[in-house]
Amino acid sequence: MTAMISAAVLGSAGIVHADVTSQSSATTPTDTSEVVAKTTDLGKAALTTSQNTESSADQNSNKQESTAPVSSNDQEKKASVENNQNNTEKTTNPEKEQSSDTVLKSSVSSVANNENKEVKSVTPATSSFATDENIVSQRTVPQANSTITVSNPTDYPTQAAKLVGKNSQGQPYYIYQIVNLRNPTLDSQQARLILAVDPANPQGNNFVYVTTDQYKKIYGNVYVIAPGRYADIAVGTSGSTSPNGENSRIFRVSNTQPFTFNFNGKTISVPASVSIKSVRTVNPVYGLGNQAKINYTDKVDITPELNNPAIEYIYRDKDGNYTTNSALPTNVPVNGITGQRFLITNVDNYKQVVKGYYLTNQKDSLSNTANGKDYQGTISQFQIGKYYQKTLYNWDRSVSQTLIYELLDPQGTMNISLVRPNAKTETKRVAVGQVDRFSNGTLARNPFVPGANAVQLVYADLGHIIPVDENGQVISQDQPIYNNDETDAHKAAATASPDLTAEGWVLNDPKQATITPANPGEDTKVEYRRVIINTETKTVTQTVKYEYADGITEGRPSLPAPRVQVATFTHTTITNPVTGDIISDTWTPAQKFTTVYSPKVDGFYADFAYVGGNDNVTQNTPDTTFVVKYAGPNENVEHQTVTQTVHYQYKDGITEGRPALPQDNVQQKSFTHTVKTDPEGNIIEDTWTPDQADNQFTAVKSPNIHDEATDTNYYYDQAVVGGNTNVTQSTPDTEFIVYYLPGNITTQSKSITQTVHYAYRDGVTQGRPALPTDNVQRVTFTQKIETNPFTGDVTGYSWDPIYSKFDSVQTPELKGFYADQEVAGGDTHVIPEDSDTTYTVYYAAPVSKITDEKHVTQTITYEYADGITANRPTLPRTDVQTKVFYRTVTTNPWTDKVISDTWSPAQNFTVVQTPTINGYYYDQAQAGSNSAVTHENPDTEYIVQYAPGKVTTEDKTVTQTIKYEYADGVTEGRPTLPADNTITVDFTHTIVRDPWTDKVISDTWSPAQTINPVESPTIDGFTPDHAEIPGKTITYDSENLEYVVKYTKDEEPNKPTPEEPTPEEPTTPEPEKPNGPVEETPTPSQPQPTVPAPEAPVQQPTKPVEESSEIPVINQVVSAKPAAPNKEANNKLPQTGNQDSTAIIGLGLVTAFASLFGLGKRKSEK
Repeated sequence: MTAMISAAVLGSAGIVHADVTSQSSATTPTDTSEVVAKTTDLGKAALTTSQNTESSADQNSNKQESTAPVSSNDQEKKASVENNQNNTEKTTNPEKEQSSDTVLKSSVSSVANNENKEVKSVTPATSSFATDENIVSQRTVPQANSTITVSNPTDYPTQAAKLVGKNSQGQPYYIYQIVNLRNPTLDSQQARLILAVDPANPQGNNFVYVTTDQYKKIYGNVYVIAPGRYADIAVGTSGSTSPNGENSRIFRVSNTQPFTFNFNGKTISVPASVSIKSVRTVNPVYGLGNQAKINYTDKVDITPELNNPAIEYIYRDKDGNYTTNSALPTNVPVNGITGQRFLITNVDNYKQVVKGYYLTNQKDSLSNTANGKDYQGTISQFQIGKYYQKTLYNWDRSVSQTLIYELLDPQGTMNISLVRPNAKTETKRVAVGQVDRFSNGTLARNPFVPGANAVQLVYADLGHIIPVDENGQVISQDQPIYNNDETDAHKAAATASPDLTAEGWVLNDPKQATITPANPGEDTKVEYRRVIINTETKTVTQTVKYEYADGITEGRPSLPAPRVQVATFTHTTITNPVTGDIISDTWTPAQKFTTVYSPKVDGFYADFAYVGGNDNVTQNTPDTTFVVKYAGPNENVEHQTVTQTVHYQYKDGITEGRPALPQDNVQQKSFTHTVKTDPEGNIIEDTWTPDQADNQFTAVKSPNIHDEATDTNYYYDQAVVGGNTNVTQSTPDTEFIVYYLPGNITTQSKSITQTVHYAYRDGVTQGRPALPTDNVQRVTFTQKIETNPFTGDVTGYSWDPIYSKFDSVQTPELKGFYADQEVAGGDTHVIPEDSDTTYTVYYAAPVSKITDEKHVTQTITYEYADGITANRPTLPRTDVQTKVFYRTVTTNPWTDKVISDTWSPAQNFTVVQTPTINGYYYDQAQAGSNSAVTHENPDTEYIVQYAPGKVTTEDKTVTQTIKYEYADGVTEGRPTLPADNTITVDFTHTIVRDPWTDKVISDTWSPAQTINPVESPTIDGFTPDHAEIPGKTITYDSENLEYVVKYTKDEEPNKPTPEEPTPEEPTTPEPEKPNGPVEETPTPSQPQPTVPAPEAPVQQPTKPVEESSEIPVINQVVSAKPAAPNKEANNKLPQTGNQDSTAIIGLGLVTAFASLFGLGKRKSEK
């Protein structure tokens, strides 16, 4: 985002454009300057609705149609001018004005020497002047443990600020624009306009002051221009002050109010802008943001706004478009005005974890101050998701054109649209710092200033887990979005892959059950495989058949057709194709067979009213068949008597010596039974009829028996017997026996026990200590009882003893276990009425519970030392080892008292051998530690670095020189000898070292080269002692070669010629002195192939010895050539084997001695 920008928009000649520079000159004022102040309604917002546009067109029927703000000249409203001479306010009433000219003339006042005049706007405003430097006070906003401090721009015009007024709260007006007025001067000083706004309402009135570049005073009036109004300010002493302002000294300032209109199919709102229109042009002195220091005939600036954000939360979609998003936090506003500076402390506090989104800003990228925590920015005019306008007017107040600005991305790219009356809207996409041109010549200049902006937190959608098959095709819409990392807004957390078993898919790799994405915005494809499904079917039937019982069908009604019900079951087996495990083995659910009611057959009866029916038919139910038979009816009559008899007996059978017993009591009831049945015996009708009206037996009261002689009462066991409220044929014969016995006197003993039993609470005894034996105590009571022999009713009793007492039992200790009570039993008293009591003492083992879990990790990361990975082998995968420790707390199972509190024992990580990468060397052969770690150890990280070998080179040159001489040394008067023939051969020495240990890995020289034979030049009249110098193979350790070819004058005829010339003694030239020590590692001049791994030793091949030449070698001195400085490079070396430098040097010496020996032999022979 950027501060408010005033950008020059240039156009072609003859067309009015935003911020158009003037090419014409103005006349220097020569008379007293005048001020003409006028405000007018600029009309409603541009393009608000079609109705507004039509209304404007109706009011301006003689003017060009416009879709931008238009005002009727007939509806202009004028502002009165406060004259310094009388210091009274005068309001010009438009209804009383005779003409515009009269208004203009009556409102003209000189600004040459008058000061401190105000224009009263249509909407009243009060202006006051500060006597000291006006600076907007700082305001601090606390937010998320941070503060936002606001202050004026560093280049704020403090001298000019002393001239502006204050609002009702005592705040000085905020200056956002100062322009030079071309040509007019005041008191021989450059005239200027100051534009300011109320900091409490910057989108409201504009306050315009006329002053000079010295800022000593205000000339004339203070112009208060309300939104939707304008003022014509006449400055200077020459030129017309006609209403249209053309060819005059008028500077027209228009305050275009904020408005809402339909733009590109949607309703947008734009803030206010202020334009300055003149013939003489203006150029900016001070403004917010980037100001082009050029002359303008129309200069438009976007008016400052209040409470723009210091923190912006921006959404970037999958296509890279930037918008607002309601899911993101709301922007954090700053209590300041566009262009002011702000400082946010601890800016990282504003990063928030938003579900489903991640923060795309680089980590630690927000702060831009030296302390690495705070952010210094500028309150920006431009925000993503908002629109801005610059409106230009013609002198007749019709709209010339409107430019609409829309910020597209945080980098500053903008859509700039040109809206003109009766013309198609044009839109240009303009990058930051760039300029495009519309069809009418208007330049679309991007006003965004990078760096002067709010904090921009850009969020994007988290990726998804995408289930795919083995061919990469998407198989399910169950695509879970990544979980947020709740501790880091930049990351995604581990996310479970969806369970697609119900859809017929399983994971191909169980390791992908949980995904932790490296790139939180990138989807992860997880491969699934289709499960294997096998099916089989089985049917179960229920059949009902119908038959006549006697098998005869002729002459009888037709029987019903068989009723068959069929249930079909499917057996489905689902198998995991990866593991082979059976996921599901099911049959379709149980079904039902309905009950089949037997159909009626006239005159016949079915043996079953209904058959069949099963509410749980499964695949295991067998097939069933039912047969229903039909037959005619039969009738049968019988009689039945029901008897009730009461007998009286002594219970013990003894009658002798006892009173006589009562006689038996007998009662009877009779019934008639009529039964109609079908041929199979099935009852069709069954009725009983009583033979008497009273069908009840009478209840019989047992007589009392008393033996007067012995005064013994005999007790019956039943006081009343027999009797029935309703006797039926179903009532069985009944016999009652009433028994008599004398009363009983008995004694009995009662033992009451107290048992203390010991048990384990969970019932498990195996492998545990033996439980203590039950502790049993017993108390015996004796009772004498007199009772009714039949009822057992006690008529009297007594106990001996009356009460007793049990002892309490101390609970034995059981090693490794705890009892729920220390003492059991021992009630205070025990009486005969008490029951046996059992106390159970339970033992239980201590309770161990895992309360905490701690993960300790060892991570080994592999990287290239220089950070470069492009075109290099893939690095080994990061090795992560995790040890899990558990905290176990052991407590008493009954009291929860802590017995012990321990962590699981120490564990060991594994040391990892470093993988090799061809052509690169690691700084450590193994990484990690096998030392024991506990839950208290922190996580550890090891970094293994790879680097290519260090390469150094040096160069060496071997020369062959052939000199030509006359054998007798005489040159005078003879042909000039040939110039020396010199041939040079270059060799490169390459050494590769381990980058970490500096150990030599490879040491090579470039291969041997061959020098071609050289023919000796001819000299008329002379013969060389060698017709040519033969070719020779040269290696890096060869010495410099020097040959001398001697020419002998041809003999004249008849003069004897020796068989061969006498060879000269070879001369030994002085060896050249090297300029300095020869470096060992010159830089190779050819491409470097891959350096072999350090484990492979370099072979040292030997060079075969060359045969000696018979050409005299005058000198073989190694001439040391100054070597190039050591050059190290991580280049690849040529794949050549090392040559044995010692063998080559020896070979050169052998060759030299062989040549000398040959010369000596020829001398002796001659």
